Amino acid sequence: MLVDRGYAPAKPGGAEGVAALGHRSYVGREWDAMGALQFQFLLDQGLRPDDVVCDIGCGSLRAGRHLVPYLDRGHYLGLEAVAELVAEGLARELDPAVVAAKTPELVISECFEFERFSRRPTRALAVSLFTHLNGADIVSCLTRLGQWAGGGCTCVATFFEVPRPVRNYRRSHPHLGFHYTREEMSAFGAESGWTSEYVGPWGDFVGGQMMIRYIALT
Repeated sequence: MLVDRGYAPAKPGGAEGVAALGHRSYVGREWDAMGALQFQFLLDQGLRPDDVVCDIGCGSLRAGRHLVPYLDRGHYLGLEAVAELVAEGLARELDPAVVAAKTPELVISECFEFERFSRRPTRALAVSLFTHLNGADIVSCLTRLGQWAGGGCTCVATFFEVPRPVRNYRRSHPHLGFHYTREEMSAFGAESGWTSEYVGPWGDFVGGQMMIRYIALT
């Protein structure tokens, strides 16, 4: 694991990565299709306009460009570590009139500061996020989300599934892949105050990512 020994990943992160790769490619392949798939998945799970949705790792609004127009005013909460991604998403992917009418809340944070939002979510979405995080950061995300959202919130998250535990990188990175068993993903939730349900496959072009659903206990 050369990255753990100080070597930089092939693709840079942060503002440098956005400038080099573009706001869509930085987030991942099949940008349009993946955004639509996330939105349809939530609709199939009973999403309503009056739900408050927290899009964790919202990036350049791949899902947000569908969720913001659909949800009630102020009901889209986007959390992202890279400010440049959000700025590009707002400038290039959403109609300014929609932004003005729907007033999405967007928080830039590298440490999951959900408490900076003015509303508590009823649903949360973390697609292609835990695939780039180590276990400690996954637990931190779920713990802080649960503390802010309270009981009744559900969070769906994707992960790269493996049949048995593997050695992952020590540090999280947006362009490195992390792999977990479904038991490990369930344990992350239990440690953070959530129960979990394994969903499994959820689309035809998601790069091998499986889905798990977390339900807040308190």
